[in-house]
Amino acid sequence: MRLTAGLYALDIEPPKGFLDGLTVCTIPYPGEFGYDTWDKNNYKNEDVGAANNWAGMAIDRQREILYVPTGSAGYDFYGGNRPGKNLFANCLLALNANTGKRLWHFQFVHHDVWDRDLPSAPTLVTVNRGGKMIDAVAQITKSGFVFVFDRTTGKSLFPIKEIPVPTNGVVGEKPWPTQPVPLKPAPFARQSMTEKDLNPFAENKPELSITLKATRHRNQFEMPSKQGTLIFPGYDGGGEWGGAGYDPETGLLYVNSNEMPWIMTLVDKPKADKLAQLPTGERAYAQYYTACHGNHRKGNAKSGYPSLIDIGARRDRPFLHSIVKGGRGMMPGFGYLTEPARVALVSFLLGEEKKEVSGEAVIDKFVRVPYKTTGYNKFLDKNGYPAINPPWGQLSAINLNTGEYAWKVTLGELKELTARGIAPTGCENYGGPVVTAGGVLFIAATKDGMFRAFDKKTGKILWETKLPAAGFATPSTYQVNGKQYVVIACGGTKLGTPKGDSYVAFALE
Repeated sequence: MRLTAGLYALDIEPPKGFLDGLTVCTIPYPGEFGYDTWDKNNYKNEDVGAANNWAGMAIDRQREILYVPTGSAGYDFYGGNRPGKNLFANCLLALNANTGKRLWHFQFVHHDVWDRDLPSAPTLVTVNRGGKMIDAVAQITKSGFVFVFDRTTGKSLFPIKEIPVPTNGVVGEKPWPTQPVPLKPAPFARQSMTEKDLNPFAENKPELSITLKATRHRNQFEMPSKQGTLIFPGYDGGGEWGGAGYDPETGLLYVNSNEMPWIMTLVDKPKADKLAQLPTGERAYAQYYTACHGNHRKGNAKSGYPSLIDIGARRDRPFLHSIVKGGRGMMPGFGYLTEPARVALVSFLLGEEKKEVSGEAVIDKFVRVPYKTTGYNKFLDKNGYPAINPPWGQLSAINLNTGEYAWKVTLGELKELTARGIAPTGCENYGGPVVTAGGVLFIAATKDGMFRAFDKKTGKILWETKLPAAGFATPSTYQVNGKQYVVIACGGTKLGTPKGDSYVAFALE
């Protein structure tokens, strides 16, 4: 197994030969454990990759064990060219922090075709089981599950069952027939959506019903399809990158969740000969930008993807070059494109590219993938609200000693709906909670731009304030001269919220 460069942040001397594997990530080589869970040549194919750590890690310094959650394999939504379970994608890896040796692992999704990468760093906890204290590691997932393992052995502290799942994938797909589901704790996010779950306030409910009926939507493991497949919990969870908070006094794990459905639709990818007839910039756009910004550059503002029409009136050429190469916010960078290809792409976006075919090569990282998606599309009503009934955001407290819920509350409020007499619905949220020894849980995260404090034992809201911009981040708490503070980064911009550039700190009295 080849590991990513994340170990360097811990000032750990890598073992001899470790550097050789940094670019290969966790896809096993011949002779390594897990090699038989892929096609025999996947370790060297350019169109199969990822399975990397992007969500952060946790370290048990006493045991010298590093816990590394990994992402899904690429391409995200089709795996016909990577048959098998695909270790070590979608795994929690327990590694010897000094050598990188694998001690144990658990895979949360086999042969992932839903982009169910692990969204956050795991949480180190101590669980009381029959009067015995067990040091454990808890991992939340986009699927809305919490898995809890003994830190040393990797044994699950709650039963896990492999359940049968649909296998009616597109032509060429090689689905895995089962997926692991913990029997405890119960999911912290809803797992399915039916017609009775449609948003009762939607003005176009009949239209939503027709759309839902046309999609595959029985459960969250419905295969990607050309007819459309409901992704719920959504692409962003369920649980997301903010992660969970933990209180050792009560044994409660706190996790916030999104309740947003999305619809994924696969279409045939344009043939290479057809793409080759396009000018370089237009070809690069067709390969890399249409999933988010659409075939005609109109974007999808409701899902958070802006229009690129007349982008030159809003952004200058140097800015566009920097974004194409390095990315920003939700936008990934395409650093592997050649400089001429990036220049051509920017010229296309600015409407300057000549129509002649230049012959400049544009790298296709997924040459053996016959499909692409029509984009990341939220399932929304005509007014931009989720097509599912509220709550649209929740905050849960789970007792890890028992696997039972201590409380669950709606997280977030849309004032315009409250003004109509509708109870707080909750809203999309990005960023996690922090809990203090004084009994208070702080969380921002919500689209409504509020910063809230809850009683950690009951979930009762104690205080809230409006931030200068939405705090899509996890708060930090610190002490100066004997006084405790809590600080939150207010960056905004996600979910169509105003941009911010401030840190706001509050003193705890």
